[in-house]
Amino acid sequence: MPHLSVLRRIQTGVAPVVREELGGYCTTGDPKERTFVNDNSKASIHPDDSTSAEHEQALQGPLFSETRAWRGSGVKVTALAVPTTFIAAGEVTPADGSSGSGDILSSIFGALADGVGDLFAAQPLLATGMTVGLAGAGYMYVKTNMDFGRETDGFADRKRLNKQMSRRALIAKKKRKVLRPSLADVPARKVPTNAVGFYIGKCRKTGMHLYASIEESSLMLAPMGAGKTAKLGNWLLDAPGAVLATSTKYDIVELTEAIRARVGNILIWNPEGLADRHSNISWDPVIGCSDPKLGIERCKRRAKSLLEGSDFTKGMENRNFWTSSSYRVLKAFLWAADAEGLTLIDVARWSKQPHRYEAIEIFKKHSDTAPGGWQDDLEQQQKVDGKATTLENVFGTLSQTFMFLDSPDIQQVIRSAHRPNAQFDTEAYLRSRDTLYMLGNDSDVGGMGPLFTCLTSEVYAGARAMASRMRGGRLDPPMTFVLDEAALICSVPLQRWTADSRGIGITIHAVFQSPAQIYERYGKFAYQTIWENCVKLILGGLSNVEHLEDLSKLAGKKRVKQESQSESNSGAGLNATSNRSTSYTWVEKPTLEISDIMYLDPGEILMFRKYLGGPVIATYTPVWERKDVKNVVRDNKRAAKAELKARKRKLATVPAAPEASPWDAVPAPDVWGPQSDEPWAPPAPAAEASPWTSDPAASGWSSGGFPGPREHLRVVSGEVVEPTLSQPLPEKPSFEPTAHLMPQQPAPVEEPAVQAAEPEQLRDTGTAGPSKPTGPTRRRRNADEMGDF
Repeated sequence: MPHLSVLRRIQTGVAPVVREELGGYCTTGDPKERTFVNDNSKASIHPDDSTSAEHEQALQGPLFSETRAWRGSGVKVTALAVPTTFIAAGEVTPADGSSGSGDILSSIFGALADGVGDLFAAQPLLATGMTVGLAGAGYMYVKTNMDFGRETDGFADRKRLNKQMSRRALIAKKKRKVLRPSLADVPARKVPTNAVGFYIGKCRKTGMHLYASIEESSLMLAPMGAGKTAKLGNWLLDAPGAVLATSTKYDIVELTEAIRARVGNILIWNPEGLADRHSNISWDPVIGCSDPKLGIERCKRRAKSLLEGSDFTKGMENRNFWTSSSYRVLKAFLWAADAEGLTLIDVARWSKQPHRYEAIEIFKKHSDTAPGGWQDDLEQQQKVDGKATTLENVFGTLSQTFMFLDSPDIQQVIRSAHRPNAQFDTEAYLRSRDTLYMLGNDSDVGGMGPLFTCLTSEVYAGARAMASRMRGGRLDPPMTFVLDEAALICSVPLQRWTADSRGIGITIHAVFQSPAQIYERYGKFAYQTIWENCVKLILGGLSNVEHLEDLSKLAGKKRVKQESQSESNSGAGLNATSNRSTSYTWVEKPTLEISDIMYLDPGEILMFRKYLGGPVIATYTPVWERKDVKNVVRDNKRAAKAELKARKRKLATVPAAPEASPWDAVPAPDVWGPQSDEPWAPPAPAAEASPWTSDPAASGWSSGGFPGPREHLRVVSGEVVEPTLSQPLPEKPSFEPTAHLMPQQPAPVEEPAVQAAEPEQLRDTGTAGPSKPTGPTRRRRNADEMGDF
């Protein structure tokens, strides 16, 4: 998929999305006509809003836009303009009373009337025969080639599509008042279509843009690689309210997170850490189960969801019996764990030890608040003597349900929910326009299905309870569930949800790989119920002949005019004649053959819906080809380039200091330099940091790269190491040394003088000649100076 690398950079901070700078992205009915506007309103549509002005402001966010005022065809405009022009010309009369263009029509029609009248007057029989013949020929032509009473291709016609799935049908005030009570007073021209419906695609036959109502649920059959993510991403982006999306792949987050972040928060529930993306919400099914008001209902609902999501309860003999027995034990375990402040990990531990009665002791401890009869259910299963296989099967089902807790990462996610104010707030989530992504691996053993099913069911139950308190008994804006791979990681009871969600403002999009997957997960009768309740959407790639034959039969028949020819010979020899005749008959053929369904092109979707009179093949735009998604990618590329350019400019303005050589900055120690008056006095502390510190880099000292002897240097961590002298200083004597025994220090090196000083005159010893020396002579000691010694 294109642009995934850029969208990943958005999440990691390379190109952050700045809502105040990038603006809002708006969509219209046609994904190819989505436009960008300079509006960043993040207001959500809540049922408490009462004024139409607030609703109009809420419809200006990134997910909505103004609709086009004129949607007609240019051909229709021309067809109406031509006769209108002639009629207008006939009404115009010049001011001077002269004959103008108004005589054009009267002249044309007058000449035709005069010609027909003259023909009937001169040849009445001929004119009557010609009229009857023309009428008969026209009738036969219409009957043969323009049979309006017969469908020629078997697909849904424009009239029914316009009545059931067009924008006009959805935004009509009567329909809009039922679907979105908060938008009843908003003018129709200001209501975007995706506020009351979700986009299906552009009809291949009629060219109409088709929408399904938000009160309808969809079921998509899409094999691997068929392009389901390209379609699901559109629904997720266009959802007007809160969204819950489940998937086994991370690409759905990459494609939609940037735009969904403009209207709400991004919530990640990823216990297994797919794509190294950590969860930012925590949830434990145990929390809240001992609540005095809602605890009992929560225990029942969550225990049932955990068992329904388990792979070990499907295909089991007498499944209902084992499920009901395990259900009675599990709901009691959940209540006991929450009453004692424990976690789901403790519930899993109890399920592996049938003869450990810790939960029963907790019920005895809280007997005044415990639900009546639940302790008896536990004792009946654990203490009453019976068949060993019954106890083993009940607790075996429970222990296998909690196999996903073997992972330390998942255990940590469960424990993190018990921190203060860390539990996921379902009520606040439903009142927002946030997006919750639930990610997990497809594992046959130890999969995340039970936990995913439980959390999704909890959100659905909260949405249902909230809808009952709203105007019209509906969520406004509606809640959207996008359940990818529902049979693998999130097997919620769709047979009940699809029948119940229609009237409470919940839209469900469930995706499966094949009908066999639904049958295996839910059973025969539940599969039939789900199939009946949903709009069926088929992508290309199905190859099971049995499934394709069922879909081909569901598409119905089409009537095709078939040509047949016959030839007859009469006579013999030279008198023989041959007569050839052609006839046409109507025959019925399948609207869609098996191969037509299997080989649907990428980007095409086959839809079956009631009240249409036939199937529909529509084309849709992949989510990564949408204009608003491309605009986000483009803007983030620009933001990344601007950030990089600013960083380079900042580095260019600060001049880099030249690297100084430690041999120049730190001169070698001069052990024969000027010394203290006391030769045995301790050395004075250095004014600057010594180059022999424990951190050579900080002192400018380097152990390599420069010539010179450095073997005598030793670096000790945390200490200052002074240079070692080649000869140690002499020990200080007990007596004070005389002046002439003081060690003479060499004088510091100085620049040579410009003019040499006059040499000192020596005492004449009688050995010198009569002339003075011409150059400097070596000074000799006077014998008198050594006299005292």
